[in-house]
Amino acid sequence: MKRLVELVAEIGGLRAGVLGDLMLDRYIWGKADRISPEAPVPIIEVSRCSAVPGGAANVLRNIVGLNAEAHAFGCLGADPEGQELLALLQQCQTVTEGIIVDGTRPTTVKTRVLAANQQVLRIDQESKENFKKEIRVQLLEKLRQALAKNAIGALILEDYAKGLFDQQFMQDACDLAREAGCIVCLDPHSSHNFCVQGLKLMTPNRSEAFSLAGLPLQEAHNDPLQDEALREVGARILRQWQPELLLITLGAQGMALFKDEALPPLHIATQARQVFDVSGAGDTVMACMALALLAGANAEEAARLSNAAAGVVVGYLGTTAIDAETLRRKILESRSTGSNATP
Repeated sequence: MKRLVELVAEIGGLRAGVLGDLMLDRYIWGKADRISPEAPVPIIEVSRCSAVPGGAANVLRNIVGLNAEAHAFGCLGADPEGQELLALLQQCQTVTEGIIVDGTRPTTVKTRVLAANQQVLRIDQESKENFKKEIRVQLLEKLRQALAKNAIGALILEDYAKGLFDQQFMQDACDLAREAGCIVCLDPHSSHNFCVQGLKLMTPNRSEAFSLAGLPLQEAHNDPLQDEALREVGARILRQWQPELLLITLGAQGMALFKDEALPPLHIATQARQVFDVSGAGDTVMACMALALLAGANAEEAARLSNAAAGVVVGYLGTTAIDAETLRRKILESRSTGSNATP
């Protein structure tokens, strides 16, 4: 645990870029005491509204929360929502020089309605049409300029299937970063089996992993180390994509770290005491993993640190980013109760 506490400090001051689908997460909070006479739906009496960076922008927020420097690469619409998201990112000290505004498409907005600490409804405003070629060219140029200045040591690719990524664009971004000495990490989308080469890390969840491996999703085994279907999925992804590391998040079962298709994974049990909301937990895991690896952590140390961070953010309702001090306290607290990882 001492090493993990040291890592939290060592991450501070590192610099990472995030290229991906930037979103605005809105929340409408209220209570539901009545059913509408017009239709069998609850009436929500709104008490407050809030908004935070979402999607790839939430990864940026987690990077900043860990006292590292975050560089955004992505596209926003020329609309009030895009302006709001840009302002939120700048308020949390994200470097936004790599963001492009496209007046032909809207900013992606996810609005969640919550009552009595439960999500009642989610409304998505978005376009999934492929981005114009010139937008991708401009983003690659923004990335190239940042790399030429040694502005980032890691590049995180965040694919939410909103039209930004295709096979060539993702590979080009990966190649540019690797040529500049950056590590490249990918949070993939289940609908994009691009098999990009040169990745340091991939972090799909269980459902995404089965889809990427081309296998039907199977019920999880009580013991992930005895989950033959999961092991086959891990082996297939390692064989096809050839990432150096594969971290499959397993929800309440924690996570499984794969490094060699011939070897069993390392299982790390969840540290969450209570789960209110898993939305955004994968973003926290990715930010933590990438920064820990950039700081020189080995794969197991990075995974344990990310697991601790995920155990914090799922305890909050709504998309929440980790912060360094909270993570440090979480690690020290878990030291007093003993490790829950399985070798």
